[in-house]
Formats: sequence, structure tokens, C-alpha cells
Amino acid sequence: MALGKLGGQARVSDRAFDALYTAIIHGDLEAGSRLQVRDLAESLGTSMMPVREALNRLEEFGLVETLPYRGAVVKTFSQGELLEIYSVRTLLESQAVKLGIGQCDGVCVKELEEKLQQIQQALEAQDPAGFLDAEEAMLTCVFERAGNQTLMNFIHTLWARSRYYKMVGVKDLFETGNVALLYDEAAQFVAGATAQDEDMALDALFTALKRAEDGIRAELG
Repeated sequence: MALGKLGGQARVSDRAFDALYTAIIHGDLEAGSRLQVRDLAESLGTSMMPVREALNRLEEFGLVETLPYRGAVVKTFSQGELLEIYSVRTLLESQAVKLGIGQCDGVCVKELEEKLQQIQQALEAQDPAGFLDAEEAMLTCVFERAGNQTLMNFIHTLWARSRYYKMVGVKDLFETGNVALLYDEAAQFVAGATAQDEDMALDALFTALKRAEDGIRAELG
């Protein structure tokens, strides 16, 4: 379990939440993992109360669930639940592209180019978490231009809930040597956003989401 002692000036429960959230979305705490308060508190170097508060927030966020006789665990999503998430992601993210792409100015283009470079570096380093971080940051460059924070909040929540399974899919592509398509999808999205070509950007987005859905069906079918 990749958890270190807490530092910083924020409330202890907030720092515990951030540490556990990061461990879950990066796959350090896998789906189904038991989250024992005493062990987590010891790993984080804090008392049990902030950890309990953090777990309650993570449960509200949809990343943790409480099971009979097991207590808190990292939530395991069924195939049906994940496909529902991706169906909603498709609706929300396509709307974010439509609203944001026309506002993609020179600053946005520079940010997109930087994120594409980070994607390439993560792929070369065989770093799944780094790739997903850079990919989400790339999409955020355009989505935020929509100027709708509620839309962004929903998208970020769905990203977090599906993150572990996205990680599994990316690792599979690393193992099979098919990472080039990940870069190609990102490069097409950046090209579309740079040209303010809605159809090109949406095609790249839909291709990536469809690939992920197919992976979920294959992995959990």
C-alpha cells in the first residue's frame, strides 16, 4: 500500500481523504481492497477519526462501499455499472467539447501541446497512471472552456469512479504493445481542438470511449 505520513497545512481529514483518493485512482488500493481504519491511520501517521471521516467522504463520492462482515472496501463496479458510467461520460464529455472547443484560444492550444508531450513521455516510460493524468489534463483544457463548473464536477466524479478500470485497460495495452493507438487518439483530439474542428475532436473522443467500453466487456464479460 503506497501511503506515506501526512504533511501540509490542510485539515488532517482533508489530507487523509486526498491520500486515500490518490491511492485508489492510481490503483495502489485495488477494487475490493479492505480499508481497515486502524491500519490506514498507522500508515498515514494520524488518529483513526480523520480516517473515518475520509472514508465516509469517499463513500459519498462513490469510491468506497461498506459491506456486511467486511467493513469498508474500495468499491468494485459491475460491468453494467461501468457501462452506465461510460454512457453518461459520452453524453457529458461530448457536450463539454461542443461548448468548449470554440473557446480554445492560443493559451489553450499551448496547454494541449504540453499535455500531448506529457502523454508521449508517459507512454514511453510505460507509466499508466502518468498517462491517465496527462490524458485527463488534456481533456480538461477543452472541457473547462465550456465555462460550466457543474458539468466539470460530474465529469471528474465519473473519471474517478472508472479510474481503476481505465488503469487496467491501459496496462493491458502496454502488455500487448498497442500503446501507439493511445497517442494517436490524443493527437487527433489535440489537432481537432487546435483547429476548432468539433467533428474531429468528437471522433477522437468517441473512439477512445468506445475502446474503453469494449475493454470493459472483454474484461468483465
